[in-house]
Amino acid sequence: MRENPLESNSGSTAAGRAGRSTEEWRQDIESRKEAIAGTIRQIDRRVHRASDWRVQVAEHPFLAVGAALVAGGLLSGFFRRHPTPQERIFDAIAESVEEITDTVRDRVVGRFTSGMTRRVIKTVGMALATKAASAYVSRKLNDEDEFVDQLD
Repeated sequence: MRENPLESNSGSTAAGRAGRSTEEWRQDIESRKEAIAGTIRQIDRRVHRASDWRVQVAEHPFLAVGAALVAGGLLSGFFRRHPTPQERIFDAIAESVEEITDTVRDRVVGRFTSGMTRRVIKTVGMALATKAASAYVSRKLNDEDEFVDQLD
């Protein structure tokens, strides 16, 4: 049990205090000063420990990371650039033009490619067949010329 520094070593009665010598009073005052100084040092250590950010981060790392994230989010919100009304209008026009361009491109390319692919395949097939037929006819004609030459 701690001794109350306000109580006298010789007793707690007023009569006991009145009969003390000057030296006893000085000792009593000095002991109380030391007790008060010790209490102030304890309070100072506690305040320093509570206010030292290194100690707090070491004791509460997850809370420190969360606080840093919140602080970073708030600061980034303060320094974020907001577009002017003119920039917002230009962005809206650009998006509309992109949408229209995509729609037209899809329709035009879709119409041409779906029918065009079949037509190109047919045309290439017909060209190959025509070339093969002309080569066949050309050979036959050359063969007939040779045959006719042999008859003569």
